[in-house]
Amino acid sequence: MVPGRTAGTRPLVIFDLDGTILSVNSFHIWSLYMIRARFDHLPLINRVSIGSAAIRALIGRKCGLTTHLGLKRRLQELWQSATQGDNGACAKRLIDELKSHVRPEVVGVLKALESDEFDAVMATAAAGDYALPLGRALGFKHILATPAWGTEGEENIGENKLKSLLAFLAQQGWQDRPRILLTDHRDDLPLIRACSTVYWFGSSDERRQLAENIPQVCIHEGCVIDTHLKRSVALPDTYSYAC
Repeated sequence: MVPGRTAGTRPLVIFDLDGTILSVNSFHIWSLYMIRARFDHLPLINRVSIGSAAIRALIGRKCGLTTHLGLKRRLQELWQSATQGDNGACAKRLIDELKSHVRPEVVGVLKALESDEFDAVMATAAAGDYALPLGRALGFKHILATPAWGTEGEENIGENKLKSLLAFLAQQGWQDRPRILLTDHRDDLPLIRACSTVYWFGSSDERRQLAENIPQVCIHEGCVIDTHLKRSVALPDTYSYAC
């Protein structure tokens, strides 16, 4: 970590996960993992039971019998049950699959993060059951996610995501630092309004609408993040972003 970084005005970079770091929605891949019951350490009958339960949960959601959060919580419960005692093998397999979907635009940025060149937080609505180890595998020290099954806390989305981030920043003493956000989704509107600069990975039409409605925030296309970030967080001139 760069000495004295937290005491100045050096920006803090906040990353969304799905559609931003990843070009896909991790929830869909996680759900498919559950349906396929890729839990090799379990007997076949247990794998079939878990896969069937995941399918029933997804059908219930499609039929409007539960909310998205209800579905997420049920899958979290099944995941915890299925992975107990596997020494992290299933999480590693899932993480390896998810890492293959990292956007090319952010590969260089993540390399800089892994080298501890700047401070960053991954703030996501994804289930902490897999989002926490995924974030660590991507180089993040600070990860805010929907709490893992069996722990207390609200879904980390919308106003809740902003609330959890502000609480974290106050805890770190970083509340006065400028904030740079990478996101692709309007669910992050509360967080967008609380940042000075946004790199947008959604549609160009949505970016233009956001720029018109929130003129006080500088909103760039996400594709320029690799070249812009070096200037934004004052990384050393010798640092290379080559993939």
